[in-house]
Amino acid sequence: MNRKNFLTTLGFVTGGAIAGIGRSPLPSVNPSFQPITGKEEDLWKVIKQEFSFPDGYVYLNTGGIGSVPRHVRSFFSDAWAQLEMSPTPGHDMNRWNDIKKDVAPLFGNGVDFSEVALISSATEGINIIINGLPLQRGDEIITTTHEHPALNIPLLNQIKRRGVAIKYFEPDRKNGLNNVKIISDLITKKTRLIFLSHRTTTTGQLLPVKEIGEIAKSRKIWFALDGAQAPGSMLIDVTGWNVDFYTFSSHKWVLAPRRTGALYVRKEMQETVAPVTVGAYSDNGFNIKDGTLNFQPSAQRYEYGTQNELLFFGLHESLKFINSIGIQKIREHNELLSERFYEELNKTGNCELLSPEEREYRSSMITFRIPGKNLNDITGAMGKDNIRVRPVSEANLNGVRVSFHLYNDMDDVDKALASIKKILNN
Repeated sequence: MNRKNFLTTLGFVTGGAIAGIGRSPLPSVNPSFQPITGKEEDLWKVIKQEFSFPDGYVYLNTGGIGSVPRHVRSFFSDAWAQLEMSPTPGHDMNRWNDIKKDVAPLFGNGVDFSEVALISSATEGINIIINGLPLQRGDEIITTTHEHPALNIPLLNQIKRRGVAIKYFEPDRKNGLNNVKIISDLITKKTRLIFLSHRTTTTGQLLPVKEIGEIAKSRKIWFALDGAQAPGSMLIDVTGWNVDFYTFSSHKWVLAPRRTGALYVRKEMQETVAPVTVGAYSDNGFNIKDGTLNFQPSAQRYEYGTQNELLFFGLHESLKFINSIGIQKIREHNELLSERFYEELNKTGNCELLSPEEREYRSSMITFRIPGKNLNDITGAMGKDNIRVRPVSEANLNGVRVSFHLYNDMDDVDKALASIKKILNN
């Protein structure tokens, strides 16, 4: 199947005006779409053509930011032109809620769109959660030493603002389930919140969130996950994991425009997490004469002000693209590549693999280091071979992270391995 037929089957219109888009339904994807019936590798070749990487360039940093598909960018451009014909400061709440209805399943079965807020990034979602919870001086928050600045900085800000205590632990990368015991041992009567990465930005480690959620629930402790590295690359189950809050940026694995993301706040927790930054759309009615203000009876209370709705239309289209392929299918593809990379790198005997030893807790992000080599020297050398990877300075790892996603293939794996072996031989 060629790219044109692939996109036609998806139901997308590219390169032309989308008539009446100002208030008309968005183009939709056939939810039962099966893109190809031939060889498996043909599907991924067609998919790769949807992205604008130069010939010979190997992009292995989706954990940093993903690439937006061509047809989504075309859709965005056409939609912008149409909307500017009749500008409006507000956004169509019916279409806005349609996006939420399609985003909600990313969090797993049983999640209602009223539990979802559309936000700019995981950073914003993290701040909404932490600033909105009724934390007090002396309250304890448990997290890891492997968190992204998006979580570390807001947590440190809580020390300055409210005098909370942060308890850190080093994730066990040899025995993943042992992280449950580590957390359990850190819990005291003052522990109010456990806030972790679902998949760490440092080593791609999947934490045992189901077991952690069971402990949090049994001890009446709030449980939040920074999901920046998960949705779009694996299936989520916030209700089954007893997660109270989950947030992510969709500019990574969902392949959506920058400054788009989502926040899940369990319905029963929405009165507990107070909206801190509010404005039009947060309220469900107010009266300046008597000073009354009612918030929306949903996660919409965390949204406010004029939105760049085009960005979220782009998110919607990228999500349809991901769903048409199938998230589980994408995960299997990604991890087929990452496992080959992991195994071959391990055979060299000269690289230290920092990602988990147990397959169950490993993902499509693999981090390694070369003893005696600086992380910037490695990324620089790989950059000269037209390979984009990410240095990992967090937690003093001095490592290099390689992320595999749907636009990568075995040829990319081989090129990355060849580049690393060349560094080892120098």
